[in-house]
Amino acid sequence: MPSLRVSSLAPLALVTLFACGGATSEIVPPGDQPAPEGSGGGSSGTPAPGTEGGSDGPTGSQPPVDGPRVTIALSGTTAPFTHTDPWSGATPKKQTVAIRSLYLLRSPTDASPVKVFDHGASAVEADLVAGGKVEVASVVAKTLPAGVFTVAKAGVAYVRYSVPARMHSIVSVDGQYDNVQSLSDGAVIDGAARDKGYFRYSFVANGTTYGTLEGEDAPVPAVNTNGGLTLDTSGPQSFYVFPVQIAIDPNIGVDHEVSLEINVHESFRWQDQIAVGYTPRVFDTTPYTFEPVMAFGANTFELKIGPKP
Repeated sequence: MPSLRVSSLAPLALVTLFACGGATSEIVPPGDQPAPEGSGGGSSGTPAPGTEGGSDGPTGSQPPVDGPRVTIALSGTTAPFTHTDPWSGATPKKQTVAIRSLYLLRSPTDASPVKVFDHGASAVEADLVAGGKVEVASVVAKTLPAGVFTVAKAGVAYVRYSVPARMHSIVSVDGQYDNVQSLSDGAVIDGAARDKGYFRYSFVANGTTYGTLEGEDAPVPAVNTNGGLTLDTSGPQSFYVFPVQIAIDPNIGVDHEVSLEINVHESFRWQDQIAVGYTPRVFDTTPYTFEPVMAFGANTFELKIGPKP
């Protein structure tokens, strides 16, 4: 039931981390790094010592690394957005994405992505409907290699969302679906490790749960790419993959923030069906069926990089 799609990509973001004094420092190509493991797997590049939230840090006898930090933050907005597809839509009552990792690639075929951070089982949740900004990671700038990167891969462990719906059974009841779905192996959901494909769907009306369905083979998105941003589910870990134009200078003099804002206005999209009691622009379901979910995720995003406020 839960389809994910991020669409209508904003223009490519051209962002540069500036060196102390306001001038860009010389970009030196980084050395070779370990190759990716498997399709869509998100390999390890340069480790990111000092990353918070359970990420990889210094190993062995290496001393801690200090200096200006780069914070990665995620937020959402429900500002009006014009959809051009033929489907009906609703803005989720709640939409949470658990971010596991971030990798940067010099090109789409880069065999040695740079690992900015990887939280492993300790993915960080961000509610895209509430509108607040969530810091998903913080790394010391000098642990990142200098270079120009054109592709970003954000690993997502799982998603939670609540969407308005109408259940048709003996009577018709308006309520919502409170759903959770694992998108990567090893996702820890409510204290339990879940593999990719695990799901739990519950229909709730007036505070009462009328039914919960749990399983291990949740469907992948009906539409997983549009406008340049793709949900890659080909490997054991799922990634949002999107084009960027980022020049990194590890010798910045002050803390910086990478801020990604995602628009989710009416981002839950479905195809209306003709049936007795069904209503256009209402997500109609029965205990056993539901109208086809075409997309779920985001409409557009805005990426900003600059000195941390």
